[in-house]
Amino acid sequence: MVNRTGRPGADEERPRERDGASPPGEAWICSVLATWEGDPSPAHRYVDGEGRVRELSRARLLDEVRDRARRLTACGTGPGSRVALLADDPGRFVPAFLGALWAGMIPVPLPPPPVLGRRDAWSEGLAAALPAARPDLVVAEEPALALIPGTPARHLSYESLEDVPPGTDVPRPAAYRPERTAYLQFSSGSTGRPRAVVATAGSVTANGLAIMRHGLAADPARDHGVSWLPLHHDMGLVGFVLAPLTVGVPVTLIATRLFVRDPGVWMRTLSDVRGTITGAPNFAYALATRRTNADRLARLDLSAAHTLLCGGEPVSPRTLRDFADAHRVAGLDPAALRPCYGLAESTLAVSLAPRGAAFRPDRVSWPRLRDHDRAEPGGDDEESVEIVGCGRPFPGHEARVVTESGLPGADREVGEIWVRGPSVCAGYVDGTRDRPTPVAEDGWLRTGDRGYLVDGVIHPAGRLKDVLVVQGRNIDPQRVEWAAEAVDGVRPGGAVAFTRPGTDTEEVVVVAECRPHRSGDIDGAVRETVSRRLGLGLGDVVAVAPGTVAKTTSGKPRRQEMRRRYLLGHLPPVTTDPPRNGP
Repeated sequence: MVNRTGRPGADEERPRERDGASPPGEAWICSVLATWEGDPSPAHRYVDGEGRVRELSRARLLDEVRDRARRLTACGTGPGSRVALLADDPGRFVPAFLGALWAGMIPVPLPPPPVLGRRDAWSEGLAAALPAARPDLVVAEEPALALIPGTPARHLSYESLEDVPPGTDVPRPAAYRPERTAYLQFSSGSTGRPRAVVATAGSVTANGLAIMRHGLAADPARDHGVSWLPLHHDMGLVGFVLAPLTVGVPVTLIATRLFVRDPGVWMRTLSDVRGTITGAPNFAYALATRRTNADRLARLDLSAAHTLLCGGEPVSPRTLRDFADAHRVAGLDPAALRPCYGLAESTLAVSLAPRGAAFRPDRVSWPRLRDHDRAEPGGDDEESVEIVGCGRPFPGHEARVVTESGLPGADREVGEIWVRGPSVCAGYVDGTRDRPTPVAEDGWLRTGDRGYLVDGVIHPAGRLKDVLVVQGRNIDPQRVEWAAEAVDGVRPGGAVAFTRPGTDTEEVVVVAECRPHRSGDIDGAVRETVSRRLGLGLGDVVAVAPGTVAKTTSGKPRRQEMRRRYLLGHLPPVTTDPPRNGP
């Protein structure tokens, strides 16, 4: 096959040591795997969608990676070929993904069909992703093959791949070359269609080491990661597969569909394996708190966990406090909850709150934030809001906030967060050109996120494109959504806010998921709470059934998509019950 990148093949020499330091290539995924010949140390535990467990030593993982590399090569793919892999069962996806990396191919992780509902949205997303990725081969679980939109690529099941007669020669591991395209990672698409980000060997290695060494101070002899996160998403793939491999930390990978069916499997597994590191978006912590009880907590031992990462969406202080309070009886140290900030265009993480220090939200004046883009300290009253700090950028990385003037802002000035460093990816590909469109200008990546700095600590405060502009005021929709979710009957993570055209100005609309028997007077309660907390009147409140709010793969609400559906009249309200009288 032709190497689409136009770059040399996979057999180049690794860079030599400079100034006595180990070359970055020694932490390149393939270089690490190549050292695991005969190593009996634990590497991965895979828990499939039925709860079945399979354990692999480092040596066994290396064997499976080389086996998949040989079988993929036997399918006619070679260095530079793109292999789309639907990420469902971790025990099948991970060896295939790593096998593609090993053989110098370019794997493209894609979402499997959803467990519950939203099948049309999945098909639409896949139909947009495949032309952008232009894969030569698509691999999926057998039941999903019939659902994949037609492409010129060959389609193959994981079962069939494992039966392909392997080539006689074991491909040499892809050598470390920083600019080499390692894989394509689709961004979450919270404000539009997902885009294919080019992750390079250099950005993956830099970010993996930054996370594991500087962020987590991880020790392969003591640490054990646990994750149920989707493996087609950067938080699951980089955070719990690629980054741990750079330093050899073992990980238990739970099939996402098992977590969807049984959210309690997350904390049970963390307890059972004495896991030390896990992570998830904000909504998952709210779900874990809501789905637990005293009996379940009594059977958990979370005392070994020193890091529970929270990122992928703005972090709610209330959610983290509720989770910490609920799980304290299971031995959880509240200081283990560590907010983090990142995005696919920077491979994964940009910053991580320091280890061993309980998170303390920054309480700021809401009027100053809302009307003047200033995050000035506020009091403990209704006129203040809490914003969570996500730590300082990793060593060798930088962050700044650029205001509407186009100039870097001072501490506590709100603007767009820009980041720079070796973790920043090469660019985007869209299926129409071979060379990626750069994501950075003069080295700086414009993240599209609003936020501010305090003594170098990044405080994210929402997405630029999602900002609600009402009567000349900039309002973060996340604040409106959190206020709505405080109403009894509204599901945590189930509110979304956007604007609609009004007579004189834009009006704010809140869509709130709730159970039918809890939907009585949701409209009035949401209006009153948002008005009291934020001084904001709402144009409309729509109570909808659970599962109605469109979300990205990381759980962030797709506000522009919900706005589109609302304006088209495609949001049928849930049948409401009349308010009950009395207590």
